[in-house]
Amino acid sequence: MPKYFFTPQDKQGDKIFLQGEVAHHLLHVLRHQPGDKIILCDGRNTDYITSILQINKKPTITCSIEETHPCQTEPTVQITLFQGLPKGDKLELIIQKCVELGVTEIIPVLTSRSIAKINKKTERYQRIAESAAGQSMRGIIPKVHPAVTFAEAIKQIDGLTIVAYENEKTQTLKHAITPASKISIWIGPEGGFSQEEVNTLMKQGATPVTLGERILRTETAAIATVAQIILLTNP
Repeated sequence: MPKYFFTPQDKQGDKIFLQGEVAHHLLHVLRHQPGDKIILCDGRNTDYITSILQINKKPTITCSIEETHPCQTEPTVQITLFQGLPKGDKLELIIQKCVELGVTEIIPVLTSRSIAKINKKTERYQRIAESAAGQSMRGIIPKVHPAVTFAEAIKQIDGLTIVAYENEKTQTLKHAITPASKISIWIGPEGGFSQEEVNTLMKQGATPVTLGERILRTETAAIATVAQIILLTNP
């Protein structure tokens, strides 16, 4: 059963009214008809089992709420990914897969070794996050922030902070993870973080970790790190 998100103003009593891209996708891609059941989520960790009641011309889809229950798919820890700005469309892949795995928010960071420049694709990135959240049955839509400089990103550190660093040889994620409600992950761009950047992060309390003997691409490192932390922090 597919899952889609709606905004608070879409809900009126025991009805939810869908328009725009969601309505278009349901009607013209999935070919839904009155009577079909779909899962809708308010983005605040509550799921609604609904049945399509009526389809109007706008198009507007009227859904009747049949059941309501808390979403059970959210991780027990909030994960913020500080991702060194990669080149090409790699950030799109990182957003999609890390949202599927359970990240809470993503902050692209312009570092000293970033080849790519800050762009204005935040709206596109947010749509990718929403699509990935629906596909993976999340209870929230993770926030993708506009890209910031390294100096600006440092100010946003909150909770246990982990930095993947190729020159770290002994400290692993398994040993670095401690009980925490919030975890910040720092992944460098192509070429990784500079020594100065790592030193700055360490002064802010960050723990450098190794991801193993192999050097991973930036997109692989982000996905692998989020996956390991979800495994280590969720019973």
